[in-house]
Formats: sequence, structure tokens, C-alpha cells
Amino acid sequence: MIELIVVAAVAFAALLVVGVLAAGLSLIFLPFQILGWIFKGLGLLLFIPLMLVFAFVGVMVFGVGMAFFLVPFVPLVLVVWLLWRALRRPATPIST
Repeated sequence: MIELIVVAAVAFAALLVVGVLAAGLSLIFLPFQILGWIFKGLGLLLFIPLMLVFAFVGVMVFGVGMAFFLVPFVPLVLVVWLLWRALRRPATPIST
């Protein structure tokens, strides 16, 4: 029974040592990780204008396709607009 307690204490000490070493290594490599974040941010900032150009081109290309699909709905929209104009109540002037 004592052997189990000794093995548990040695295992706990080993985990403690490994944890301290890992924490120390993470503190050593932290500046490089922060530099990596900075370079990723700068890359994103440099890529934003290119993303805007691609977005504009995509809207132009897919917008033309969408317009072709919306052409059959033009008569329906015209009928609805004419019904709305014919059936709405005329504006009554506010008497003061």
C-alpha cells in the first residue's frame, strides 16, 4: 500500500516538473507567437483591397446572372404596382 502512495507522489512530482517546463517554454515562445499574430494581421490589412476588388467583380458577374433570372418577374411586379396604385386611398389633406 505504501508503494502506491510513493508511486503517486513520484508521478505527481513528474507532472509538476513537466508542467513547469511547459509553462517556461510557452513563456519563451510567446514573443514569437505574438510576432506571428502581427504578421497575419498585416497580411490581412494588405489583402483587404484585393478582397474588395474580388467582391466587386463577383457582384458584377453574379448580379448580371441574377438580373437574367429576375426578368420573368417584371410583368408580375408591374401588375402588382398597377394594382397598388389603383387600390390605394388618395391622400386626404389635413385640415387645420
